[in-house]
Amino acid sequence: MLKISPKNDNFIIEKYNNENAVVLMCDDDGVEKGYIAFAQNGYIIDILDFEVYYREKELKGESYIIADTLIKSLCSYSLNHSCFYLECSNEEIFDLLKNFAFAQNDNKLTSNLQQLFKVCKN
Repeated sequence: MLKISPKNDNFIIEKYNNENAVVLMCDDDGVEKGYIAFAQNGYIIDILDFEVYYREKELKGESYIIADTLIKSLCSYSLNHSCFYLECSNEEIFDLLKNFAFAQNDNKLTSNLQQLFKVCKN
């Protein structure tokens, strides 16, 4: 069963020179399957890195499920922290993110969570 949980990852923090970086790791019965790394900047989540291990170039099958689960977890995290926009300027992961309602604006990918989800008032 897939499980998403935060992971302390000094490599990501150092790689992106961002001490506020958060890594959500996906594992299946203890086997790491991928992660998404991000940092909160006000009401915007900046996606730093996103990787699905053992995948082919095209997302399909288990790889798609893992990527989709990581994106949905990030969206949930974002909304729980009053962040309504996702952004990414890391061009290396654009192809992966374009599978999930991201639009390209200049040299960034963006997603407006208010357009994807209805925010409850309760």
